[in-house]
Amino acid sequence: MDVTETRDQEIARLSAEVARLQSQLQADSLEAPPPAPARRARRGRGRAFLAVVLIALGVLLAPLAVVAAWTKAEVTNTDQFVATVSPILDDPAFQAYLVDEITAAINESVDIETLTADLFDGIATLDLPPRAADALQLLEQPAVAGAQSLIQSTTEQLIASDAFEQVWDQALRSSHSGLTGALGGDTSGAVVISDTGEVGIQLGPIIAAVKEQLTAQGFALADRIPAVDRTIVVAQSDELAQARTAYQGIEVLGFVLPWVSIGLLAAGVLTARRKARALIWAGLGLAVAMVFLALAVAVGRIATVSAISPQYMPSSAAEAIYDALVPLLYSTALAVGVAGVTTAVVAYLAGPFHGAMVVRRLTVDTARRIRAAAEGNGATTGRFGAFLYRARRYIRIAIAVVGAAIVLFVRPLTPGVTLWTAFGALIAILLLELLQRPPAVDVDVRVDGQPVVGMVPPARDTQRV
Repeated sequence: MDVTETRDQEIARLSAEVARLQSQLQADSLEAPPPAPARRARRGRGRAFLAVVLIALGVLLAPLAVVAAWTKAEVTNTDQFVATVSPILDDPAFQAYLVDEITAAINESVDIETLTADLFDGIATLDLPPRAADALQLLEQPAVAGAQSLIQSTTEQLIASDAFEQVWDQALRSSHSGLTGALGGDTSGAVVISDTGEVGIQLGPIIAAVKEQLTAQGFALADRIPAVDRTIVVAQSDELAQARTAYQGIEVLGFVLPWVSIGLLAAGVLTARRKARALIWAGLGLAVAMVFLALAVAVGRIATVSAISPQYMPSSAAEAIYDALVPLLYSTALAVGVAGVTTAVVAYLAGPFHGAMVVRRLTVDTARRIRAAAEGNGATTGRFGAFLYRARRYIRIAIAVVGAAIVLFVRPLTPGVTLWTAFGALIAILLLELLQRPPAVDVDVRVDGQPVVGMVPPARDTQRV
């Protein structure tokens, strides 16, 4: 057998072996599970979908959480309720409406025209000269008008006085317990909710104060003013009657919903593979949700005023009442929106983005140069700076936790609180970067072939800000 034949046989044998191995490999591939990269890709898409769902739910729930927390604060916190409603007394439109209602209630309770007529009839029975009797008849109507004018002017002076502000605040404190009682079905308080959904404020305590003021001025008819049981309606809605049914859940929802919203947002960010991007979208989504909430409050003003006025009160008074109730809701929505934007900005600056890395590198390099210049002049943070460098990660976490705690627990939450918290956290991180003292490293530098060994700080600190 020559060499050529032997080679051909060997080639044929190897070809058959290769064909057998290929067939076996194909058979194994049909039974084997999909490659790991494919499984990881499917898991990654599943995590991304779950993260989107969690963040979307947290964002959608955020406006409801803000409204629930605002309602809880107004219903359960007496100081907050008084601080919210008390400024309405400074509104001229509401003052005029209150004066008209009090004057009308007194005039209905005390028939001044009848009392004046009886008084003049009694005088007329006296033996008066004809001219005096004629003059007496001419004075009857001016006397009625004067008495009514005195009641109105006294009411105006009382409501505009500083002393009445204290009476008003005290009445509001008493009314707050009446509000909770009204939501529970009690109709004996200063604030009542009827079965038809009408919300009213009882004028009895205020009319009693006007009566006392009239008596002090020597107005004899004031003694005839009885205890007046009159309620002015300030709002009406069919849903308000149903609100009494949901009252038991206000306190629970006002506490739970904000935490549920925050928990969903946090779970979505932690689930996402690209956490920085997820945090950015969560912050921006939260800000957009608060914009829609503010728009809803603005539209609610139009709807509420149109529902109240002119059936129950002038539109100017209705606007004053609404504007007194919603500032805290507005400020909370604005503060949460600012917090969302701030979170998105911080997430971007801390994330793996080119612009963020440039900013961080510039900040770290600037701090390193300042430290080097200070040490060149004999100023150093020494052991304290070394401690700050070793504990830098924990200090950053502590700064973040303190900032989050301020935003979560400080009430009322205002845009100023949010901005100052973010600014303070930024200053604290920059101070940490400036005051920390990274350890020096040994370097071997040769000059003209001779070794020069020394200690120099690291060339670059790439820690994130």
